Amino acid sequence: MKSTTLWTALITPMKEDGSVDYEDLERLVYRQEKAGNGILLIGSTGEGLALEDSERLEIVTFVTGLDLKVPVMAGVGGFNLEAQKSWVRTCNELGTDALLLVAPLYSKPGPLGQTEWFRALLETSEL
Repeated sequence: MKSTTLWTALITPMKEDGSVDYEDLERLVYRQEKAGNGILLIGSTGEGLALEDSERLEIVTFVTGLDLKVPVMAGVGGFNLEAQKSWVRTCNELGTDALLLVAPLYSKPGPLGQTEWFRALLETSEL
C-alpha cells in the first residue's frame, strides 16, 4: 500500500440538483494528494447512507480511476451483511487500498456478534 500519515474523510460535493459534483470532488482529491494525505471516500458520518448505491459506486470508480500517489480508502457501513460483503468485493475490484469497516448500523450486537460481523467482512476482503 502507498504510504501516508493522515487520512482525510472527504465530503462528497453535490450540485444544486443533488447530483455529485465530480469536478469539485477531483479538486478535493488532488488537494489532499498534494498534502500527502490518504483519501477516505464515503467515510464521513451518515454520508454513505444518504447516497444511492449507484452514487457510491460512481464515486469510488471515479476516484480509483485517477492516477493518485496516495492510498484510497472506502467506507463500508450498513446493517445488511450480504450487501456489505458485496460492497467489499466491489471495492476490492475497483482497487481501493483500504476499507473503513464499522459495526452493523442500528443494532447493538454483543462482542461475539461484532466479532462475527467483522470476520465475515474480512473474509470477503482481499486487502
